Amino acid sequence: MSSSNNPFPDPWSGGNFTVSSGGWLANPQLGLQFSVLVQTINDLTAIAKSKIAIIRSKKSAMSIADMFDLQMAMNKLTQFSEMSTSVISAMNSSINDIARNMKG
Repeated sequence: MSSSNNPFPDPWSGGNFTVSSGGWLANPQLGLQFSVLVQTINDLTAIAKSKIAIIRSKKSAMSIADMFDLQMAMNKLTQFSEMSTSVISAMNSSINDIARNMKG
């Protein structure tokens, strides 16, 4: 069954499911790519640094809009960093729980 005929598409894998006698099976090759998280944080950091450099170059001519723009960039960076940390922490906790249950 193709993903276009799938009545329950998976939002995490883009609907890459197949039907077998055992039910719905996800593609085992799918997973979280940490490089995407790291690259996004690096990009947001570069944006925040560039906004700081712009404000620094203006010295006393900076405006409230410049400060608001920097605040928004820092807010995005903070939120994404916290989200990434939470995702990785949850994955670590899940893997530890699976390993603990397999020992038992």
